[in-house]
Order: sequence, then C-alpha cells, then structure tokens
Amino acid sequence: QQRQHHDTKATMGKQQLLRPALTTALFCSHQQFASVTSFHISSGPALISRATTCLHVSTSASDSSTETSSTCSIAPSIILDAIRDTSDDAKAWAEMFGFEGKTEQSFYNLFSAIKKINANSATPLLGLRGAPFHLSTAITDDANDDLKFVNFFDFEDLSIALKEDFLDADRGSTDNKKGWKVSRVSTPRDSSFEGARMNLEQVHTAMDKGTVIFNAIGAHIPKLAGATLACSDATSLPNAVNMYVTASGKKTSAPPHTDRQDVVVVQTTGKKHWRVYSPPDPALKPSADMYARGKGDDNLPLFALEDFGCQKLLDVTLNAGDVLFVPAGFPHTTDTVNTSNGNENNDGSSEQTSIHLTFNLDTHVWDLDYLSMRRLALRRAGVLDAALEQTRDEDNKYVGKVNLLPKDLREGLLEALPLGMLEDDDGSTQSMVETVTSELARISHEVDESSAKLAEAYSRDIWRDTVERVRSQGVELFDIHRDMYLAAIEEGELRKTEAKMTAHLEEASPAAMTPERMQRLSLFRVQKFFEKITASKEALSAWSREGKAGGSDDELPTNWEFTLPVKLGDKVEANFGGAWFPATITKVGATYDVQFFDGDSEIGLDRSLLKLLTPPPKDTGDGTIINGIDTSTMTKKELKRFLKKQKNM
Repeated sequence: QQRQHHDTKATMGKQQLLRPALTTALFCSHQQFASVTSFHISSGPALISRATTCLHVSTSASDSSTETSSTCSIAPSIILDAIRDTSDDAKAWAEMFGFEGKTEQSFYNLFSAIKKINANSATPLLGLRGAPFHLSTAITDDANDDLKFVNFFDFEDLSIALKEDFLDADRGSTDNKKGWKVSRVSTPRDSSFEGARMNLEQVHTAMDKGTVIFNAIGAHIPKLAGATLACSDATSLPNAVNMYVTASGKKTSAPPHTDRQDVVVVQTTGKKHWRVYSPPDPALKPSADMYARGKGDDNLPLFALEDFGCQKLLDVTLNAGDVLFVPAGFPHTTDTVNTSNGNENNDGSSEQTSIHLTFNLDTHVWDLDYLSMRRLALRRAGVLDAALEQTRDEDNKYVGKVNLLPKDLREGLLEALPLGMLEDDDGSTQSMVETVTSELARISHEVDESSAKLAEAYSRDIWRDTVERVRSQGVELFDIHRDMYLAAIEEGELRKTEAKMTAHLEEASPAAMTPERMQRLSLFRVQKFFEKITASKEALSAWSREGKAGGSDDELPTNWEFTLPVKLGDKVEANFGGAWFPATITKVGATYDVQFFDGDSEIGLDRSLLKLLTPPPKDTGDGTIINGIDTSTMTKKELKRFLKKQKNM
C-alpha cells in the first residue's frame, strides 16, 4: 500500500561543498521551469473575466489582485470539487504515516487535486499549455475546513532548524532589469564547526540584500519532509521543495524569470506580491533556454516582457495560507513592497517576513518529456539528430532549433508525461505506456521523418523500449527520493524523543552537537541518496549509448574526465556533495567558475569537482590542434585572435 503512494523528491538541485571545518560536502540542493489558461479564486461574490484564455475569479474589495481580460473554458468549481473529491484519499495517506489531521494531510489533498484536474480537465494545468491559478485561504477553507497552511513553517521554525542542523542557503539578486543570480549567504567565520555553520544573524544580513533561498530543503528539515513526501506521493513524481525568506519592503525579491519546473507556491507566513505572465516566444531568442529565461546572464527585464510576447495573467498578493500555481516556462516576478504594516520585532524577524514554500513538480528535470525521450531513442539507435542537433549529453535540450519549431509541435515535444506513469504497474499504467509510446513515435516522425525511420530500422521497438526505460528510471528516482524524505521524517521523530528525554536537565539544549548527532546531520544523511541519484542518471545515459557504434577511448588516461585540462566554454558536469549537474566553464584559473544548466552560477571550484564530458580533439599532426582546440575551421582573423590570446595566457 505504501509503495503505491509514490514518493520522491526529484530536483534536489545543486549541493554545495562544505567548508574545511567539516572536510565533507554540504549540499544546499538546487536545482533547482499556447493558449494560456489561468484562474484566480478568492472569497466573496464571483467575478469572471478573461485573459488569453484566462479565468480570473475574484471577489472582495480587499482583494489585491488585478483582473485580466479574456474568456475561459474552465469552471471555477473544478478545483474546489477536486479538493473535496480527493479528501478521503488524503486522509487515508495521512493515517498511513501518522499525519492524520495535520498539515501534511492538507498538502496531500492539494496535490492530489492538482493531479486530478491535470488528468481530467480539457485544458491541462502543467507545462507551456498550462494554467496558473491562485487560491485564497477563504476558498480553500470553503472546500475543506482541514485544508490549512497558515504558519505551517515560520521564522521560529527556521531559527530552530538552523540550530539543530548544518544548513546552507543562497541569496538572490534584486535587479529586475538583469538576470536572476545567486550568491552564498554564509562564509566560515573560523575553522571550527560552529564557525563554519550558518547562523540566524547571517540570514538576517542576507535578507537586507535580497531573498534567502533554501534549495531542496525538504530533504534537510524534518518538519518540511512530510509535506514534500505528500507532494511526491500525491503526484507520483520525485519532487522537491525550496523555501524563500524575504523581508518586507523589497521592491524586487525575484526579477522576472522562468523555471524548469511546474511549481506550487504555498505562503506560510507574511505576504508576497506576484505577477505571472504567459510564456515568451522562444523563436525571438532561440539561443536562450526557455526554462531558464531571466537567469544568470540571460536578461528578461520587466519592461521588455511584452516585447517577447508575454501577457500578464495574474497580479496578486499572497497572504498566509494562500496557494499559487505557476506552470513551467511562465515568467514571474515578486516583491514585498506593500506587505508591511510596521509590526517589526526587535530581533529582526518581522511578523511581515514572507516565507513561502515552492513545491517543484520535476518532469523535465528527470527526462519525463517527449523531447528527452526522442533524444535518448535516437542516441541508442546511433542516429544523428540532424533536425535539432541534440546529440551530446552536454547539449542543452531547450535551446537552438527546438525553439524554431512550429508552436504546436514544440509544445508537444516539451509536454510532460502523464502524472501516474510512475505508479505501480497495473492496467492503467500500461495503457499510459502504450499512449505515450504512440505519441513519441508520432511526434518524432513529425520533427524529422528521416531520423525516425533510421531509429525504427535499428529496432522496431525503439520507441516503446525508450518509454519503458525512462519510466524504469523514473520509478527508481521516485523510490530514492521517497526513502530520503522518510529518513528525514525519522530523524525528526528521533530529535523529538531526545528533547523529551533531556527536558528535565537545566542546561538541556535541543541543538547540542554531540559527535553522534553530528553524524546524523542532513548533509551526511542526504549525500548517500544523491549518490544513488547520480548512479541512476549515469545508468540511463549508458543505456542510451549501448546500441551506438563508435571508436574506443583506450588511448585516453583512465581518469581523463578529471585530469585533462578544461578551457573556457567547455561543457562539464560539476560535483556538489556527490551529485553531478550540467554546467559550462565561465572562468579558468587556479580554480574554476561555472554556470549551471538552470542559469545559476558557482565560483572557485577545484578541478576534481569538474567532469569533462568529451575529450579534446586528438592532434592530427597538421598543426590545427592547439592546446586541445581544433582551429581548422577558423578564419585567418579568428586564428590570429586565438593565437594572440593563447600567447597572453
């Protein structure tokens, strides 16, 4: 029974290397992406207006959201009915894990409703064809009196978590004219354990400058693990949760950007103002990753959104307990300008401090879309992808020619696999497999008839084999993440027991770091699960290459990936805490800087943390290979500039 409630935690983004004080890796996991249908539901008399295909149900005069203009085919009762219809399932799940009547049950209820709507609605919620929506506390109370998220996790909970564990965080930039970049919140104060550990004072300091971001925090903080498990089990996906902490009065808390994940935002304390837009036209900038617009060096300024074809869909302030859904690829920006009533506490942890949890529905992250499966199938068949030029592991699937495809074809390629594909193998799951197999074959032929026929010549079962293999990996990842969240929940129960046992001691402290307790810190606990995730990803990549004929790398050093020189622009995988993530070299020196696949950056990495994906070209003896770079295709002017640069290095 427990097995059918698929777990996970999928996008545990990047892990950050711990400082010398611990000499092990600490991860602050990261990772952290048509006709648009959106709907906003709040309390009071209903008012329906339209925008693109946008349903906006608003109400009271106090409602701060801006109405959009357009018509809609989705009845506002759909989400409310779905919440009610899945309440019994949520109760059964909660009883299984001891969460009955607790907020975790509410999370399961919410995510089950989203899954139900996405499966049954004529217009799906997820992806580029999806529908953003807002649910106020009043509406969720009307649907289910037990569905409450207010103060589920507040500033005091964060303070306790920092004392009990060894956490890390990033701080986001606040310039809404430039791409969203992050930097580390904490740096070691000295070489001791306590000196290396991030504390509340550092969080306060970072909040003065921007939003503090705790990536994949559901695997680290036991109180959040149950909610993350609920998200994964209800949607049958390996998902993750990030936490964002923002002081009031911030003109920009997150510049306009897109994400690779469909996200469910739950405001637990304070308020935050959101603006959500329809996806930009990728053909206007095909070199940009449509799921990482406005991140890193890609600028998506607020004033230019309309130039990229974006239309505002929602303009709403989330209050504590509110829910917001933003599909992958939909630009959004936030602020806390008008959210303060002046009630600041002396310790800096204002009543108005905004804390929200972002639950990531990770389909694209784990190759659970048609574009990823097509690439895997062609690679296994040894067929060159001439149409999209996506052959190598380091090629970003979401840039280049895919952005120039006709809109319907592009959105079909990027559509996520049905929620439920990773559930136990029964009749309905097999029916999904058959449907997905047929769609993969159809869309692959539509993209490029020639390469599709060559793949089928390799094996007439190539499409089904690929679907089955991707599903198998998805189930494996699901189980890994489920175990990871259960381990965090178990650690939380152990901490509660220890606190009760020492409550009678005058000097007792729940955060006392004994050697035994240090070994149970989340950075150590989570690492083994990330190692399994990396192994699973590598196994899928190896499977895709089994059928491909090619030359031998016997002449290369055994560890060439970690020993050969890397240069500016090289595609690599960067290791953080045992997990590998695609990245590009942006600076070379004694250490290396990289930009990750999702637009985030990291600096000062050791060569041992970088895995070169392809060996440099072999020297043919004709002088065209210089320092591992093939210069045979350079013009005379390009070669001259290159030689001058090499001389000055």
